[in-house]
Amino acid sequence: MKGVIMAGGKGTRLRPLTCNLPKPMVPMLHKPVMEYGIELLKKHGITDIAVTVHYLPDAIRNYFGDGSAFGVNLQYFEETVPLGTAGAIKAAEDFLNEPFVVVSGDALTDFDLEKGIAFHEEKGASVTIFMKQVESPLEYGVIMTNEDGKIIRFLEKPSWNEVFSDTVNTGIYVVDPIIFSYMEKDVPFDFSKDLFPLLMKEERHLYGYSAEGYWSDIGNLQQYRQSHYDMLSGLVDLPIYGTEIQPGVWVGENCYIEDGAFVEGPASIGEGTVIRKGAKVERLSVIGKNSVLSAKSSVKKSVLWNDVYIGTESELRGATVANGTKVENGASIYEHAVVGNHCVIGRKATLKPEVKIWPEKEIYEEALVHTSLIWGRKASKSLFGSRGISGIANVEITPDYVARLAAAYGAVLPHGSKIGVASDSDQFSIMIKQAFMQGLHSSGVNTYDISPTVSPVVRFTIKNEKLQGGIYFRFSNRNDEKQLTIEFYDEKGLPIHPDAERKIENAYWQEDYRRAAFDRIGRGTANAVKSEDYIEALLKTVDERAIQTVKFRVVVNYRHQPYLSFIPALYNRLNCEILTVPYQTSAEELTSFVRATNAHVGILVGEEGETMRLVTETGQVLDDETMLALYVFTAFYDKKMKEMAIPVYGSTGLEAIAAALDGKLIRTKANPRSLLEVGEGGMNFLFDAQYAFIQILELVAKKNTTISGLLEMLPDVQLLRELVPCPKDKKGQVMRKLMEDIKGNNVELLDGIKVFHPDGGWTLILPDSEHPVFTVYSQGLDEKKAKEFAADYIDKIRQYQQV
Repeated sequence: MKGVIMAGGKGTRLRPLTCNLPKPMVPMLHKPVMEYGIELLKKHGITDIAVTVHYLPDAIRNYFGDGSAFGVNLQYFEETVPLGTAGAIKAAEDFLNEPFVVVSGDALTDFDLEKGIAFHEEKGASVTIFMKQVESPLEYGVIMTNEDGKIIRFLEKPSWNEVFSDTVNTGIYVVDPIIFSYMEKDVPFDFSKDLFPLLMKEERHLYGYSAEGYWSDIGNLQQYRQSHYDMLSGLVDLPIYGTEIQPGVWVGENCYIEDGAFVEGPASIGEGTVIRKGAKVERLSVIGKNSVLSAKSSVKKSVLWNDVYIGTESELRGATVANGTKVENGASIYEHAVVGNHCVIGRKATLKPEVKIWPEKEIYEEALVHTSLIWGRKASKSLFGSRGISGIANVEITPDYVARLAAAYGAVLPHGSKIGVASDSDQFSIMIKQAFMQGLHSSGVNTYDISPTVSPVVRFTIKNEKLQGGIYFRFSNRNDEKQLTIEFYDEKGLPIHPDAERKIENAYWQEDYRRAAFDRIGRGTANAVKSEDYIEALLKTVDERAIQTVKFRVVVNYRHQPYLSFIPALYNRLNCEILTVPYQTSAEELTSFVRATNAHVGILVGEEGETMRLVTETGQVLDDETMLALYVFTAFYDKKMKEMAIPVYGSTGLEAIAAALDGKLIRTKANPRSLLEVGEGGMNFLFDAQYAFIQILELVAKKNTTISGLLEMLPDVQLLRELVPCPKDKKGQVMRKLMEDIKGNNVELLDGIKVFHPDGGWTLILPDSEHPVFTVYSQGLDEKKAKEFAADYIDKIRQYQQV
């Protein structure tokens, strides 16, 4: 008699363990579950075996080969498309030229196959099904037989109201080759859904054999864990891997258990594994090969695969951890949590019960993870980046995520607070905004929706309406990044303080949400015309008539979306002739439009409504340094501002502009809050493109000049700027060694390291707060000097990250 092992399943319900591993290769006590099936067939004299494969077939072929190493002969038959359980073996018809036994490659059993084969032969059956009584038959085919064992009723995966027996189909069959006459090659055909009903209809000999012994199909993660517990507890009549060094404790070769380590049976420890002094391996635990359990770590009722590292004082309870994962010091993984291959669970991070982490993910230190991480790359303790919270739309930023985030935000606000809420016009932004508002309402916080609009209008409305804060949602798809950003503002319209960010993060990770009584939930109101109030406020800051008189012709890459509709409305009020170009138009392309239309100016507006770049009437595209110089000149020329914030890396030439106009510059950190805090906040050159633009138009009109004419009044403000890649985990090391190098130098540490050179000029080394990169700014007496200064520190950054 020959055998068939069905090994084509994906094991969807076992994910993330089967994300990059076929279900038959999932390990049970240090070897693939399919290997137990081969051993079972061999035990009962069946050594010629067909293996049907479909999902990741090479993983199976590469491990088992032709079967000779396991004392059997394996022949592989691959499905290119799924053909069903019976259709899959049709391809092996020539090989299966005599009665054969079918077993599942993902089932664990100690059934006596020979008794079932004898029953099959005695009855002269076409097919005999091995049956087993189970507590919950809903996931299986339920069987009823007569006194002779002939099957009289069969129902695949019934609901409870259809259950007529607790005896189920185990997927183990003794089969006569006559069944192939019922199938067509390459046509999907299933044993339970097609063949068995057909045999019953034609009154063919379909029998059920009531098998004794252990059987588990390992269909889900809970059964996978339980099967390990059953094997360790001696409920399965199969040999346990390793040598029993004390009652119930089996270990592989070269396993090293230090004195002072505690190991309690039943437990199984793979070869080459190290258990350090003070570590605890408690009952019903499986530790894979070449793994390390550090001092004071504790593992109980957990299944660890191979090459797993468990750090000091880490704790695992009922967890499953796949190959190559690193669990850093003090981390905790709780009941029924599952971690895929090659993940990093950061220091003191916590995975709550039932959480699933897909392969190759990183959980940052001290993160508290209570939802599964599937598509994103990381779960971080720090929710906030340099500008609010960002993530991939509907992958990292989802409605359920923002509902919890909103509840955390609401928990740090007084009950009854009123928060401004707005989004751009993107449908995803709108959906996330709505989910966020419901989370705020549940915590007793009221919302004031002014969508669709831009963040400068949100900041203006917060101050104007005396709100307690604000939220803005914007979607960006530059370079196909699909990013949704959530910006948080305080009662002054400023990005919230880092202390407030930490409070929100703590409430989120600790799930410290406030749920208002049902009759005290927050309420929502809306006002879609706040942009009109904003336009009125903008116009009060300029001489409207002076601008109108010029009749500026403006080329703008206006994005025709409702949230930016205030742009043409504002320009129309100022009697500007607007020439629009597609939003994706580049600066170089805009130059051609400006020249061709004889326009006064071209403007590239950032999609968030905060930033812009100008193209002069001659077609010159202004870089960031020149734009900043133009802002400083415009701000101080008519004494509209007494002081202005600039980022710490701003050119020294900016001071010369300010001094000539009796203005005061204040250098700050380069983050939005620091730059907006100076002055009265709200409308600002650096974070309100429309405010900055109309100020420049007013100055051009009053001086009866052009944009190029204004530039001629400015000193040279050019800087050298270089990006230097550096891994995140090396940034601190680089900064420390740079600080050691510059002892005794004239240094400013406001934002990064700014070194002033004795012969004039300076170099600023600024580590990016989110990305693995340093930015090096340098200014010297001339460009050559600036390059020399920069090159020296760029070399140091590269050198120090290699140490």
